Amino acid sequence: MTDAFPGVSGERPAASAARTADTDLAGRGAPVIVLTYAHAGVELLTQVLSASPSLACTSATGLLPLCHEAISTWQQADGRDGPPSPLATQSVRALAATMITVFLARRGAPRWCETAFASPAAAHTFLQLFPAARFLCLHRSLRGILGEAVRAYPWGLGDSPFWAFSAAQPGNNVATIAAYWVTRTQALLDFEAEHPKSCLRVRYEDLAADCGRQMIEIFAALRLDARELRVLRQPGQSRTAGDADADFGLPTPAARIPPELLARVRDLHSRLAYDSWAE
Repeated sequence: MTDAFPGVSGERPAASAARTADTDLAGRGAPVIVLTYAHAGVELLTQVLSASPSLACTSATGLLPLCHEAISTWQQADGRDGPPSPLATQSVRALAATMITVFLARRGAPRWCETAFASPAAAHTFLQLFPAARFLCLHRSLRGILGEAVRAYPWGLGDSPFWAFSAAQPGNNVATIAAYWVTRTQALLDFEAEHPKSCLRVRYEDLAADCGRQMIEIFAALRLDARELRVLRQPGQSRTAGDADADFGLPTPAARIPPELLARVRDLHSRLAYDSWAE
């Protein structure tokens, strides 16, 4: 008795589909991952990417964390601490490839593009599974994050992404947001440094000031057809430099950030080529 279905040359249909999907995702259909953090302004980037008929865009599907957890479970099953075994890699990659194929089929596009607020560790695991994947690492200045936080949470930071950082600076929302930004920005920069050939740095402020030019460069890096960017020439799609934060009219509250934390803010702003943080 055989496990194979008729006409599949000894391989189950699901396994055959996963194998085909795995091959495609390693070549012409390499995934695109927008890796960022909450309130970095990812909506503008995904709006334009979603306009491309070549991309099946999804957001926060949880596939990157799922792959990371699955690999961790496999390492426990294999009893090893180092790189995952070939069996573990093959198994988790087949699972992810099959799910990505479903995303592509539902949206009728050849290439998957996911917006993820996942940890760099999860992103690293996904890159191990799909070495051809490309990451768009989206950054935003602390000044922009502060302005966004004031607008989104006018009555306090409870239940916000910033709240986990409040214990170290009770009652100081500026320091809480700064600690959040430093942690997320540092992690994203570390991921870029570890995988320079797989990452393209994107700054929200550049997108907001000149979205068309920035997207031409992004499309070129992703080997997408720049003619698909005609959507940017439609009314209501363009933005001006004045939209690139302007701090929502707020002064720079550097005095409310502890000196050690402020030094890290200034260092990261410098590494991202932002204007110096005011005294």
